[in-house]
Amino acid sequence: ALLTILLEPDADPIHKVTIIPRGPSMGATMFLPEKDRYLVRQRECLANIMVTFGGRIAEELVFNDISSGAAMDLKGATEVARRMVKEWGMSPSVGPVHYEGAGDGNGQEMFGFRDYSERTAREIDAEVKRTLEDCYRKARELMASNKNKLESLAEALLAFEVLDAREVRQIIEGKSLDRLSAERRETESAKLSDKPEDSE
Repeated sequence: ALLTILLEPDADPIHKVTIIPRGPSMGATMFLPEKDRYLVRQRECLANIMVTFGGRIAEELVFNDISSGAAMDLKGATEVARRMVKEWGMSPSVGPVHYEGAGDGNGQEMFGFRDYSERTAREIDAEVKRTLEDCYRKARELMASNKNKLESLAEALLAFEVLDAREVRQIIEGKSLDRLSAERRETESAKLSDKPEDSE
């Protein structure tokens, strides 16, 4: 959630964040694209990979340890990086080439088919790893320099359990929990006063 706000407008816009467990997840940051997308830019890809690393980096910064909780995040980030390199020509070292083969989901992976050499496969793997490590490093530097905002956001989530995009932004901009609580009470009161009275 923190990285999403810090990386605007390249990162996908946040919808809400919660620490309420949902299925296998112990909490979630939900995104809400503002319009249908038919293309994705390189800057958006890199920003969204950085956002995906946020949970793992927060564990490192706060607990000086890591857990298996980021498994699906790491998988998603790797898939995006691999598509950038293999399909979208977004790697300066591999170049503007589209490579098909094992793992593309086109049915050929069951036969172990690929249309490039072992040397090229190693170059692709190295570039995917470089892309991920570069994004991880930049995201970690950004979060470390904003650790106070990370802690404020964590405190707000412990207090309210769910925050919408506006509240996340307010917390990151320095709004106090007391002020946020007051605004929530005012909003709830306004909603109740707008409800029509039940007729007998």
